[in-house]
Amino acid sequence: MDHLKKEALFKKIFLVSDWAEIVQSVLAALSGFLFTLSALLFVCLVIFDFGFRKTVVDENIVYQTYLLLLSMLFTTKLFMELLKFRRAKWFAVVFRMLVLFAAFLTLLVHAGIMPAFLSGLTDIFGGKQAILFGSLMLIITQMHHITRYLNRMNVSASFLFAGSFALIILVGSGLLMLPNATVQPISYLEALFTATSAVCVTGLTVVDTQLFFSPMGKGVILVLIQIGGLGIMTFTGFFSYLFLGSASLKDRFTLKDFFSGEQLEGLYKVLLKILLFTILIESAGAVLIYHLLDGDWIHKMHSAVFHAISAFCNAGFSIYSHGLNEPQLRHNDVLQMVICGLVILGGIGFPVLLHLYKSMKSKTKYWIHFFAGRKISHEVLTLAVSERLALNTTLVLLIAGSVLYYVFETGAFLSSDFSWHQGIKAIAASVYARTAGFNMASLSEWSYPTLFLTMFLMWVGASPGSTGGGIKTTTLALALRSSVNFLRGKRRLEIGNREIGSSTIIRVLSIIVLSLFFILSAFMLLMIFEPAKHPAHLLFECISAFSTTGLSIADTATLGTPSRVVVLILMFVGRIGPVVLLSGLLLTKTSDLYRLPVEEIKIN
Repeated sequence: MDHLKKEALFKKIFLVSDWAEIVQSVLAALSGFLFTLSALLFVCLVIFDFGFRKTVVDENIVYQTYLLLLSMLFTTKLFMELLKFRRAKWFAVVFRMLVLFAAFLTLLVHAGIMPAFLSGLTDIFGGKQAILFGSLMLIITQMHHITRYLNRMNVSASFLFAGSFALIILVGSGLLMLPNATVQPISYLEALFTATSAVCVTGLTVVDTQLFFSPMGKGVILVLIQIGGLGIMTFTGFFSYLFLGSASLKDRFTLKDFFSGEQLEGLYKVLLKILLFTILIESAGAVLIYHLLDGDWIHKMHSAVFHAISAFCNAGFSIYSHGLNEPQLRHNDVLQMVICGLVILGGIGFPVLLHLYKSMKSKTKYWIHFFAGRKISHEVLTLAVSERLALNTTLVLLIAGSVLYYVFETGAFLSSDFSWHQGIKAIAASVYARTAGFNMASLSEWSYPTLFLTMFLMWVGASPGSTGGGIKTTTLALALRSSVNFLRGKRRLEIGNREIGSSTIIRVLSIIVLSLFFILSAFMLLMIFEPAKHPAHLLFECISAFSTTGLSIADTATLGTPSRVVVLILMFVGRIGPVVLLSGLLLTKTSDLYRLPVEEIKIN
C-alpha cells in the first residue's frame, strides 16, 4: 500500500513539474513577444520623434510613451532572464545585469523615487537621453536572437552577407526619406542611391550632401558608412558574443567566411579587436582633424567626426560641396596627410593591423621585462604570405602612383624645383584613388594619362579584410606572380616558403574576369543611356562605382534615371564582390566524387 502511495506521489510531482515547465515556456514566450512588440513600438516612436516635425504639445506625450516602453522592455527582459537563465561566460552575464540595473535606475529617477544614497546619479539617469540609451541597450541585449533565426535558414554565408547589406540599404533609404532628414525634398531614387553609396562606402552622390541633408540626415549617412565599412555581421556577431557569451558552430563558420579566417577559435576576439581599432583610430583622427580646422567648435567637431569616419571607412563622403577641394582645405597639407593616413589604415586590411598590434605588444612586453631585469625570450612575429603581399603591393602602388601623378601633372621628373605642395597633392591623389574617393583637385583639369592611372588604381583598390573595395592588392600581386611564373616555365606558384594552391589561382582569375565583365557591361549600358557624355568619362564612372571609390568626372548628378540604376547596382556588386555575390546565388552542394580525363586546350 505504501508503495502505491509513493508511486502516486511521484506521479503528481512529475505532473506538477511538467505543468511548471509548460507554464514557464508560455510565460517566456509571452515575455519574448511583449519584448519584441515593445522594441518595434520603440523603433517606430524614435522614427516619429526624430524623423517627423512635431509640436510642443506632442513632447510630453512622446516622453511618457518612451517611459512606458522602457518599463515594458525592462519588465519583459527581467522575466526572460529569470525564467530562462542561460549559462554563459561571466562577462556576458555581467553585461546583461549592468544593462538591467542601469535601466532600473533610469526608471527610478523618472518615477521620482530615487533612494537618497543614489541621488548623485540623478543627473546621469535623468532626461530623455537616458531613456533612449537604456531602451536601446536592452534591445541590443536580445540581438543574438537574430543569429538564431538566421541559423534556421538554409542559406550560404555569401547570400547572408549580401542580404545584410541589401537590408541596411533599404532601411537607410527609408530613413533618408523622413522629412527631418532633408532640407530640400528628394526622390526615393535619390535617397536609395545615397544610402547605397554610403553602405557600399563609395561616395558617389546625385545630390549635394551639404545642401540637401539636415544634421539628422548626415548622421544617418554617417551610421550607414560605419555599418557598411565594417559589415553588419561584424556588429551582430560582436553583440551576440558580448551578451550571450557563446555562439553556435554555424555562427563561427559564417564569421570565418566573412573574415577569411583559417581557424574558428578566437574569431570573436578578432571582432573585439577590430571594433576597438576602429574606435581608437577614428577617434584619434577626429582629434587631429579638429585641431587642424578653423571655425567654431560645433562646426569643427561635426566636420572632424564625419571626415574621420568617412576616411577610415574609405567612403569619400564629405559635408563640403566640393569635398576636400574646398579653398580652406585644399592648401592645408597637414590635414590632407592626416586624412591620407586614415585612408591607408582603413585600406591596408585588418589582418595587417592585427599583426602590427601583436608585434607592438610583443616588443613592449620584451622591453618592460628587459628593464625590469627579467629574462624573457624575444618572440619573432612574421607576416603571413597574404599579409606580406598586401603590405608590399600597397607600398608599391602608393609610391609608384605618387611619382606618376607628379610627373603627369607637373610635366617633369623630380628635380631641384620640386614643389612640396604638388608632391603632397600627388601623394593624396594616389591614396584617394584607391577606393577613398576624396578629391583635392578638379578632375576635369587632369590629363588623360592621369585619368587612366586613376582608373587602374581604382580597379585594384584596397587590401583584403579592409573597409575598401576593388579587386584587392593581393589579387593583382598573385596575378602578376602567376604570369611571371608561367613565362619562366614553372608549373607551381611558390611565394616565400609556401606554395599557392590552385583554388586560390582560380579565384584570382574569377575575380579579374568578373570585375571586367561587370565594368564593361555597365560601360556599354551607360554609353547607350548617355550618348552625349565622353566614353572615357563614363568608363571612369563605372570603374569608380565598382571599386567603391566615389571619384566622378562624368558628374553623377547629371546622369539619367536608367544610368543611376546601373551605377547603383554596380556599387552594390563591387562592395559585396562579384565572386561572393554569384557564389551565394549559384553555389551547389554536389561533391566532386570523380575526376575526368585531363585535356590540354590550345589557347595560342
